[in-house]
Amino acid sequence: MKRMAIICLVLILLTSQACSTEVANTQVLTLNGQQTNRNSERREVNENLTETNADKEQQVVQTDKTSIKGTKGLIVLSDRYRKNEFVRFYNEDESLWYEFTFFYDDSDGKFDYENENFLPFAFHPDYFSLALKCVGEDKNRYEVIVNEETGLKKFVKKNDPTLKFQTWEDHITKAFAVDFNRNENHLRETPQGKIKTGELPSEVTFHPVKMEGDWLKVSWDVAKQGDNAGSGWIKWKENQKLLIELSYFS
Repeated sequence: MKRMAIICLVLILLTSQACSTEVANTQVLTLNGQQTNRNSERREVNENLTETNADKEQQVVQTDKTSIKGTKGLIVLSDRYRKNEFVRFYNEDESLWYEFTFFYDDSDGKFDYENENFLPFAFHPDYFSLALKCVGEDKNRYEVIVNEETGLKKFVKKNDPTLKFQTWEDHITKAFAVDFNRNENHLRETPQGKIKTGELPSEVTFHPVKMEGDWLKVSWDVAKQGDNAGSGWIKWKENQKLLIELSYFS
């Protein structure tokens, strides 16, 4: 009888352990399943974030270069710029993003401070020409667009002696020449006035004279064009977009 009792007790213990093991395995499977689901959800979230960021990047890439919406004016090279001075651009946290100087060894025909992400409104290292759209400011900084293709923005310091702020009017009227689509942006006698009649030479160069609102007075060389010389008015902007292209050099 004692042996039978012992055998029964052993069987009960073995059965209990087997059940416990099965329950534990079931719990482990359940936890593993939950963890797998969480990992799957995380992957899905990351994929969605990646797609969202890609969409945003694509939207940035499609920036309209002619748009001046939200711009306050431009940041240009200062008249006080001196030899070997560096022009500097900063990140939001005020760390240095990029710097360059117009004084460099160009014997190899290359710009020594190349930066593929630096594509501002105007930049000609050989001619000391620089212009960036200004889209914001705070007490100590201007926010500028440093890449017209992607819309990338950085900051310059207001007390930087190498740079200065310039209005659109001042910038355009100081340019050497402007170009425009004569078929769509007709040359007029006065702002909103009659379209000027008579053909102009195809190679004529238009020089900016003065600005009135959305209109720009232009003239062309009297000495070179003779009887065809004169002046007229064109629109320089419409719906917050530039209608002209600027030429800075003769």
